[in-house]
Amino acid sequence: LHARPAWLLVALLLQMGTYMADARIWQRVLDRANISRPLRSYVGLGLAKLFMDQAIPSVGLSGTLLVIRALDRRGVPRGASMAAVVIDLVSYYAAYTLALGIALVIVWVLGDLTPLMALPACIFAPLAAAVPIALLWVSRGRTLPGWLERLPLIRPALRALGEATPTIAHDAWLIMRCTGLQLAIFTLDAGTLWIMLWALGLAANPAPVFASFMLSTLARTLGVIPGGLGVFEAVSVATLKLIGVPVAAGLAATLLFRFFTFWLPMAPGLILARREARA
Repeated sequence: LHARPAWLLVALLLQMGTYMADARIWQRVLDRANISRPLRSYVGLGLAKLFMDQAIPSVGLSGTLLVIRALDRRGVPRGASMAAVVIDLVSYYAAYTLALGIALVIVWVLGDLTPLMALPACIFAPLAAAVPIALLWVSRGRTLPGWLERLPLIRPALRALGEATPTIAHDAWLIMRCTGLQLAIFTLDAGTLWIMLWALGLAANPAPVFASFMLSTLARTLGVIPGGLGVFEAVSVATLKLIGVPVAAGLAATLLFRFFTFWLPMAPGLILARREARA
């Protein structure tokens, strides 16, 4: 293998692209509410949210709560901020379901689809697809089944989502554009893993690398360990092995990927999260 360390700079640019795309989602929604802020202000907020979500296992609630409070302090009306939360979650799960479906098609075409891969994806995909429907339903002021509302944290979360401004939260065109941005984030992350292989001197087909990334992301989502540490790495190495990447190279590429996507943003995320907490 002939390492190409210059490709690491490309990986850094791809990760910066994910932060910009995430910030653009919040900016788009609040622009719809006639609230104009520079993109850089949302980039910092996104990094703080990323740190909270990775450091505190709360299914994304900790980061979302930080964003809501930060928007409150910036004078954003509660209806607009909750609409932004609804669209962020709806677009994320819609893009997740679409990306996971694409990954399964790629694996099926390659002939590597096994029951062990398909079963978790087939169970999770309908649940992920149901989340946007439930969020849009609740944000219209309608109620979910009583047993569901009695679950811990569900009732206050549903009450908060009910405050979302309906004309913004249910803007179909806005949801579609934000879903495209979420899908771009998945693609940029998968591209980062692909670039890690190039940096190690391995020329791999990007399509199966995308499938490997999505299956590893699914394992991380279903795992109970914060950030999916260990789980993501194991599945990534195993699925990369299926497409012909040696175990040692797959492990090195995965660890480099995790450095860029998990560990590198932790320091600025911590600083920004502490700043928001102090405020």
